[in-house]
Amino acid sequence: MGAEKRILDLLDEVGGDGILQSEIPKILNLSKSTVSEILSEFESKGLVIRKKISARANRVWRTENYPFPYPGVLKLGILKSSEYAYLIKAAVEEGVVVKLFNDPIDLTRSLSQGRVDMAASPLLTQLVMGVLMKNFRIIRIVAKNGSGVVFSNSKVGVFGTTEMSTMDRNLRRFLSLIGKDFKIDFKIHYFNSPESMIESLRNGEIEGLAIWEPYLTLLEEEGYKAKRFSEVIGEFVCCSLAVNEESLALNRGKIESFLGIYDGGCGKELKREDLNLIAEKLEFEVGLLERSIKSYIFCPEVKEEEIVSYLEGSGINLSRESLRTVLKLSFPSE
Repeated sequence: MGAEKRILDLLDEVGGDGILQSEIPKILNLSKSTVSEILSEFESKGLVIRKKISARANRVWRTENYPFPYPGVLKLGILKSSEYAYLIKAAVEEGVVVKLFNDPIDLTRSLSQGRVDMAASPLLTQLVMGVLMKNFRIIRIVAKNGSGVVFSNSKVGVFGTTEMSTMDRNLRRFLSLIGKDFKIDFKIHYFNSPESMIESLRNGEIEGLAIWEPYLTLLEEEGYKAKRFSEVIGEFVCCSLAVNEESLALNRGKIESFLGIYDGGCGKELKREDLNLIAEKLEFEVGLLERSIKSYIFCPEVKEEEIVSYLEGSGINLSRESLRTVLKLSFPSE
């Protein structure tokens, strides 16, 4: 294994903590000059960030793991979902680092802490946490629809979903509606990743799960019975894009450039090379991605009244004043 890969692997291992540059030669049995040369090359390519912490010491991070906003660097956090296809395309064109998350709360918390500069996650999660944290703003509605319930053959009365998310609220509304007809008594179990939720479904430990694309299409094509939320509760906003306020102050020009690319291409037909790139970033098979994105309405025009109505229908009562502190869709023309 070459010295370059060994250094990158070590930086991946230390994650957000970073590591003192002086420790790298000792750990990897490399010369100080070799480490310095490689880090300088990585730095020029935007692969690492070095920060001087004293007159004689630097701490080093992989760029995607740097835990704070940094001039000239943008990190976009997303969930593994087809709904972020156009954001990924724009991120690649603008040189934005894309980080995958499994859990919407973890992702939105990372946005609040500045570990990512922008985050694409469920609108409900961003609204609730944004009102509480008051340090990020929602700047785009990404898509509508694109999720539903998948059923197993097990009748255990337990359904899986992710906590404090669109999936959570939609599942409760969905089950309350069909429960009137089928007299279903149910409990909800929260999972930290779609993979663990799917494993539980396949093992018959849960009766069903609320999940997004492309997992919904994947399970449906495996033969599981599925019902899309839009067929029962109507169209709904699934996800939004938010930006950390400190990141906005530090890198406003780069964020505006990214949004210009995103707005200009959102909703247009994706080329084969785009689909290949997006599938690679999301770690999905490209055919599955292509089939699943048809479930979404991308870049919809959404008015405040629609969001308020959806929140009320989901049992969430936010005042319009609170909503407006975090929902600022006019950026960057404000």
